[in-house]
Amino acid sequence: MKLIDISKKGTLKFALSDGRFLYNYTSGYVRIDYGGDRLYQINKVVKEIDQQWTDQHGIVMYRYRRVLIPNPADRYQYCVEWVKRNVKQINK
Repeated sequence: MKLIDISKKGTLKFALSDGRFLYNYTSGYVRIDYGGDRLYQINKVVKEIDQQWTDQHGIVMYRYRRVLIPNPADRYQYCVEWVKRNVKQINK
């Protein structure tokens, strides 16, 4: 994982050894670019019961939300751990 750019807003762009890019946003999001036209969020997901859609018949609706990482050091550590788990290292 190599830092290649820092944007005006503070977004860190990392190049991974497999050719993908990882973006670390100051808003707390972490995203990855698979080389297409989309970025995928890799923040952890939390499943919550949506109280607005729970009715008296027991029908429950769930919603999923991303857990933001507001602390820059924690966000960087999350990126490092994610890369260790998901990117194959190329030995040179």
